[in-house]
Amino acid sequence: MLISPPFLPQRTASSADEPWLVQAMNVGGFGDGAFPLGADLAWHGGVHLLAPMEGTKRLPVRAIADGTVVYVRQPKKETSDANDPLNYGGGWTDNGCVVIHHETEIGEGVTVRYFTITLHLKRIATGVKQGQKIWRKDEVGEAGSIYGKPGRVHVEIVCDDDNLVALVGRASGTLDTDKDGRPTSVFGHAYLRLPAGTPFYDAIPLPPERVGFWSEITILPKPIWTSTDALVVGIDLARPHGTHYVTYAMDGKTIGSAPASADAALFDAACALAKRTQGGVARDAYELLRFGRVLEPLGNADGLQHWQQVAYPGGQGWVNLHAQGVHAYSDADFPDWCGWQLIDDDADSDSRCDSAALIDLILQSEGGATKARRAEALRKAGGTDVQARLARTICKFPTEWEKATIATRWQWLTKEASPGADPMAGTYLKPEDFPRFKAHSEALCFWEETNVGIPSTHWHFHPREFVRVFRQCGWLSADEMFQLFPMTAMRKSGGGWVSEGVPDSKSRIASYYTDLNKACRRYGVVTPLRMAAFYANILVETGWFRTLQEGIPKKKEVVNGKTVHVDVLPRYFPWIGRGFMQLTWPDNYIKYWQFVGKDVDEGLARRLKAAHEEVERRHKHHLPNESEPLTALEVHMPQSIKDLRQAVGVVGDGGSAPDSGGAFWAWTGLARNADTEPVNKRESKSATGAGTHTYYSSPGARSVAVAINGGTNGIVSRFQAYNTCEVVLLDTPIFPGSGKPNEPQDYKPRRP
Repeated sequence: MLISPPFLPQRTASSADEPWLVQAMNVGGFGDGAFPLGADLAWHGGVHLLAPMEGTKRLPVRAIADGTVVYVRQPKKETSDANDPLNYGGGWTDNGCVVIHHETEIGEGVTVRYFTITLHLKRIATGVKQGQKIWRKDEVGEAGSIYGKPGRVHVEIVCDDDNLVALVGRASGTLDTDKDGRPTSVFGHAYLRLPAGTPFYDAIPLPPERVGFWSEITILPKPIWTSTDALVVGIDLARPHGTHYVTYAMDGKTIGSAPASADAALFDAACALAKRTQGGVARDAYELLRFGRVLEPLGNADGLQHWQQVAYPGGQGWVNLHAQGVHAYSDADFPDWCGWQLIDDDADSDSRCDSAALIDLILQSEGGATKARRAEALRKAGGTDVQARLARTICKFPTEWEKATIATRWQWLTKEASPGADPMAGTYLKPEDFPRFKAHSEALCFWEETNVGIPSTHWHFHPREFVRVFRQCGWLSADEMFQLFPMTAMRKSGGGWVSEGVPDSKSRIASYYTDLNKACRRYGVVTPLRMAAFYANILVETGWFRTLQEGIPKKKEVVNGKTVHVDVLPRYFPWIGRGFMQLTWPDNYIKYWQFVGKDVDEGLARRLKAAHEEVERRHKHHLPNESEPLTALEVHMPQSIKDLRQAVGVVGDGGSAPDSGGAFWAWTGLARNADTEPVNKRESKSATGAGTHTYYSSPGARSVAVAINGGTNGIVSRFQAYNTCEVVLLDTPIFPGSGKPNEPQDYKPRRP
């Protein structure tokens, strides 16, 4: 899923997401468009956002994700007529409206569908038409007025019952903590729930200098502390520099934190851990260190122990995060300790909130939705802490926008006073004022016209929280991956340059994207900058997904008076580039095989290493038959090794092309290079017959490309691919000198 806020203030890609998201989605307070309750404790299905300023103008409203426009209502022109239904409640309210249906994926086999509703637009962008596709960051329109307050827009994100399960992993209630979270969708943070009675130690029971397996330990020392209640230990799955294990109580309160290894250290740590485990496999250990569990075990995953120093109340200690009774989750599970709560106990059809669960949440005590408690909740609902709790609720109630049910939903306003109000204050609305209220509501309603295919009573998310959590996802649908391919790319030809079209690889993407997503998730390629660097390079390495095995060039030779084409073998033949990262040389293949638990004869490994060194010696001294030391070993090469080697260039059916590419990324520590802020420098090349073509280089992208390729071969096309990935994956990349500052010059998007 790729998602962004409906306003896009300029930002740097490597800056913290949270403060920028708050700036981009400036939510009104209680009584001014907060979620999920209005000032009268009526349900409010979205939030009112104040459009940020850029210079002297407000930013336009944009699509938060790819989708299809299912409804458009052009705004009515503002009038001073006091009798106009839109002149109500203190001023003019714009009624321009756009509804978009979004469909994407958040994990293996997890397709999600949801709708965004954008209301109170005073202008709708020209290209926004019902039935047409719209793309993330496309302009939707301009924020209008709400009750006379300009520059505001109402945004809702809604779904039906089935898609609630796909989005959050359950249909109702709280997270089941007697088992691990869903393995198909894993993103954001790993959370390890430690049961009551978990022991903490002052040192690792089996210190690193000891020789032997973990399983040899039968007697543990006396713990320094034992938990009396369940605790949760969380860590950022991307493992940025400076990351910590954070310990939480089950109510979400932070207990403390302890430093954790960054992404670059995981590969070596996993290899060491596997060696300490009978039947251990390094990739299993890597997943355990990354996710707190092994998603796709290759060996004795249950035997792995995961000792980390974490905080407990009053101190820090060592604990086995893979002990019996510990269960693992992620933000994809919307866990209770992160504040998530599903609210569906308001069974009537009016718009008044009668949810006992929500009133209890506001008051932090049980007692239900009595009149007295509703009055107390009304007094406290505007508090900062209360609004923070309410933002993490996902609530099921009737839409505000169904014209036929206005009387059913709002007649209570003429019969009830505000909870806790003076008995003489009267009802919210006098009966004689209800027709005007109803006319105003009708002028804003649209539900019957949309035909969205979900019930009018459905689930509502706080839009900013929805965007916040799913921006961590990192899983690309096939259509999203398709957009990463540039339309054209340059390459050297003879003494000059040519620019040519990049082929449509949609069918290959359909075959590759699941395994590529799993590899990216496993190896921490889950931030926009890392994804941009990873995909830009594998696109070029594989010739735009056309081949997963390096081609052998040919040259012309005259033999017996005839011109023939003969192979020009690279010096590392037959250990040629295979897979998405094009592994070359036997040592890289063997390193990967050992990582995934494949046996390689030590004698063969030594002979291959010696042959590799001889090849390099011949190359250095310009001796003939450079590849002969390696090719000579092929005569006695076991078929099992040949099969493994071939599998590195295959996806599916036992192939390891995506995983080997991810492992190479991990053991070379490329995340550190990829995390560098792009500083795009405008450059150009003159291409034969096609004029001058502009592209943008950047130091971080160059360093990743050189580390993967061993040099600058194809560097221009890699920059061009990276530029396209920047546009698709980042929010506001900067391209100096371009007519559109957030797009490269002459950029043309690739659309599915």
